[in-house]
Amino acid sequence: MTPRRTLAADPAPGRPHRTPPVSSQHLAELTWRILERAGEDALVSKETITTEIHATDSQFSRLKAYIRDHVTLEKGLAFLAFRGGYMITTDPAKIAESVGWRLHCINTELRRLLSGWINPLGDQVANYDVLAMYQDEIGHMLRLEERMRKAALALPKPVKGAGRRRRRAGTTATQT
Repeated sequence: MTPRRTLAADPAPGRPHRTPPVSSQHLAELTWRILERAGEDALVSKETITTEIHATDSQFSRLKAYIRDHVTLEKGLAFLAFRGGYMITTDPAKIAESVGWRLHCINTELRRLLSGWINPLGDQVANYDVLAMYQDEIGHMLRLEERMRKAALALPKPVKGAGRRRRRAGTTATQT
């Protein structure tokens, strides 16, 4: 039996070439190696990662989810989108900053759900139990996020403890 041609292998004339499917797990493992090679707390750009592993934007989104869902717990390191790049870290200050930023983004999305989808119905929302429930619960989530933000501002900034120390690649310890 001869193998069948697929769209990915043989695009029709005038059609763009489609990237063959690659598992998210495989791409996540390749990405993790790149991040480990860069070192803990080193920023790596999305472009560097996608270029090196030959991933599309969609594949990159899926591999990030796979890393957060599976790899970080196994490796004991947080995977952060941080100040324009990606990194692995155990630094509590960086993790706290990233959590605060992400909560702010979630807050914005929740406000948009209310202002763009639910609240335009005005008094009619009360006629639909599910929409009234969403309106109440989203309001509760927004108040909760505000309390968390205020509480976080009142707490001292976390400082990384004196755990394991890293050396830059290629340096050796000197004795004095």
